[in-house]
Amino acid sequence: MAGGDWWEFRSPFRHWRASSVLDPEIYDAVSAKFRLIVEQTQGQGPLRMSASTGNYDAQILALNADLAGWFSPFLDAAWIRSLHRFLRIPETRRIDAALHSSPPGSRTGWIHTDLCSAWFDEASCGDELSFANRAACDYFTGKTHTESARPKEYVRAATMIYYLCNEGWSEPDGGETGLYGAAKPHDRTIASRVPPVDNTLLLFECSPHSYHRFLTNPGRRRNSIILWLHTTVDAAEARWPNAVTRRHR
Repeated sequence: MAGGDWWEFRSPFRHWRASSVLDPEIYDAVSAKFRLIVEQTQGQGPLRMSASTGNYDAQILALNADLAGWFSPFLDAAWIRSLHRFLRIPETRRIDAALHSSPPGSRTGWIHTDLCSAWFDEASCGDELSFANRAACDYFTGKTHTESARPKEYVRAATMIYYLCNEGWSEPDGGETGLYGAAKPHDRTIASRVPPVDNTLLLFECSPHSYHRFLTNPGRRRNSIILWLHTTVDAAEARWPNAVTRRHR
């Protein structure tokens, strides 16, 4: 695992938070790359985030092997392996990752869990760490986009959110990650807010109970790197019987 200070929380569901995750020099390098992409998104650069759809207002850039070195160590095989071991999740070497940047005033998202099917094109995956190839098959349904695609179903097993480029954040700025003890909260529902403080992260296993959402950011843009680990269908069904969300092709 990376450095810094780590804390385990049991409420509203089991999760971990860490601060001072990267050494200052590494943090500066990673954040500089993130800022460059945000700047290009506002202009005409080659690496541009795209607007999300539905009820999530973030601008998103899916990451791949070509960009993995820019955001080391989070996309390194050693880091991925350490997260699997830490969470006691069998390693599949299949990951999905993206940069998220929410403009000021983005809407609060919907309460959800990340326990869902995820499809990878085995024709373009090897024995090494592999990213989701959306050009070959749809990540959420497995629908093929090329004749050579060989989609295989996996299941999201863990979510990591790393916060960066939010300098000087304070509570009125918003943009926290809300954690919940129920899908439809009421007055007695346990809830918690994770602030998007620079060089901190949130980590949790994807489960039927890991309810979370983005909270509106009236004060400023909110930035993060999101990483999903994956497990096999058999392992997910054994751990969470009949709880995996599947979408139709």
